[in-house]
Parts: sequence; structure tokens; C-alpha cells
Amino acid sequence: MPIYDLYSKRQRKLRGEVPDVYVYDAFPNTLRAQLSYMIKDLLGDQDNYHHHRLRTPKALYDEIVVILKKEYGLHSLVTGYVNSSFTELHDFLLQERDVERCLDVVELCYSLGDTFARKYSYAERKNSNEHVDDCLNELNERFKEAGCGYELIDGKIIRIDSQLLHAEVVKPAIGFLNGEEYEGPRDEFLGAYEHYRHGNQEEALVDALKAFESTMKVILTANGKAYSAGDTASKLILACRDADLMPAYNESQLQSLVNVLTSGIPTLRNKNGGHGQGEAVRTVEPEIVAYGLHLAASAIVMLAGLEAKRRAAH
Repeated sequence: MPIYDLYSKRQRKLRGEVPDVYVYDAFPNTLRAQLSYMIKDLLGDQDNYHHHRLRTPKALYDEIVVILKKEYGLHSLVTGYVNSSFTELHDFLLQERDVERCLDVVELCYSLGDTFARKYSYAERKNSNEHVDDCLNELNERFKEAGCGYELIDGKIIRIDSQLLHAEVVKPAIGFLNGEEYEGPRDEFLGAYEHYRHGNQEEALVDALKAFESTMKVILTANGKAYSAGDTASKLILACRDADLMPAYNESQLQSLVNVLTSGIPTLRNKNGGHGQGEAVRTVEPEIVAYGLHLAASAIVMLAGLEAKRRAAH
């Protein structure tokens, strides 16, 4: 659905009354209402369609509500009487104070909607693919408009820490990892962001490193280059260098690249995420984790981008 640049919006922009930083721990009531409307656009309103189909909007709402109640260990998502899963879901989205649970609703609705709402048999839309694409695009625009630091990418909610880094590093990394051969590193990379979103800082660092290492293993294998199963990131970097899978303008530049990669992601993991805490409880600052994630994404973009060029040349 289109987003209208209303007069009041333009005036707020002129007065500088628009968010200039992302927020993560609050959902404005206006955004909640917009999300409710957008989920209705995507999944359908009440079940006004023919019942000869295997899956109807009502059946999908029922499934989503059951999933949420089961995962949360609840008999009902909201207090008081509700007459349908449709009402229960939308009331929950409007009332729930826990932002992460609101994001659960959004991610689940859009993930299932992306699968089922594209089928003509679901809502009998002639332009179902175009409609779903518009719904997905609108969601991310609404997040941005509200200053909420989240974006839906490939069915997963990703936390955004810097719009520039997100646009130039994180999204291209996910784009490269969408290739079938990168399934392992993609799952690890998305897992790192999922841990980060839930505040599991050390786990996020560990998964970021795994994604980086797995990417190099995929590329080495694709080029017929050997490595040992237990090779560390440092050894894999050297293997890529020796196989001319990274640019080597001269030895010092190559060593600088190796130093950046090894002192960045692996060292962060070794110091903060890979060993026991000992007697003192260690706190990994989210800023350090964000740096590690962005550094991992940058390395993946470089390596996978070079590999894509090699394949295109053959």
C-alpha cells in the first residue's frame, strides 16, 4: 500500500520533529496501529473468502495465534473475551508492552504471509505477488518513518544500528549469502543478529565468527583449495591469501588486510566470546558486538563479492 506524504508529516520534517536516531525498546502507538492495518492488508481481514480452499485467512490467523500461545506458554494472548484469533492477534499487537514480542508477531505474520498470500487460492488476488511485495516494502518504510531500528530481511527481523552500515554492509552480506552454497554461513550470520537483538552478546560474536569462517570454507571448497576442518579464522585467511582468493597488490597491503581481519573478528571472539568467564562476570558491551558484526559483514561482502566476480568470468 502507498505511504502518503501528508501535510502534517511535511511540517514535522520542516520543524525537525523526525527521529534522527533509532529506538529499540519502544513501539509508538501510531506504529502499532499502522502495523495492525498492514497485517490486515497482507493476511486479509475477516474470513470473507470461499471455504473450498485449503488455507484461508482465518486458518492462518488461527495458526499464528496457536504458535504464539504455545511458545509463550499461555492459554490466551490477551485478557478478557475474544471472539476470534483475528481479534486476539490484533489486540495483542496493540496492547503488548514487550517490544520483542511485538516483533515476534510482525516477523511471524510477514514470514507466513510471504509464503501463503502470494498464492491466488489464498485471497483470490490477481496481483498477489505485487501486493505482497508492496506490503513488505511498506513495513520497512514504516519502521524507518517511526525511527524504530528494525528491518525485515528475508523473513527475519534485523536490528539496524547505523543506516549507512546497514545499507552498505549488512544487506549486501545477506544478499551474497542467499546463494544456495552459502546456506550454512547465512544461517550463522542471521543467528548472530538474532542473538544481538535479544541481548545475547557473546553468542552473537561467536556466530558472527562462525559465519565468517564458513564463508571462507565455502569459497576455498568452490575453488578446489584444501583446508583442515579445525582451521581457525587466521589459518583460513592465510589459505585464501595463498590461493590468490584475496587481492595481493603487495605483501604489506596483504598483511594489513590479514591483520585487520584477524585482529578484528577472531580477537573479539577470543577475548570476549570464546572462553570461560572465570571468577569475574564479564560484560560484553553492545557497541563492541555491533562492531564485530559489521566487521564480519564487511569481510563477507569482500570475499563473496570477489568469488562472484570469479564465477562470472568463467
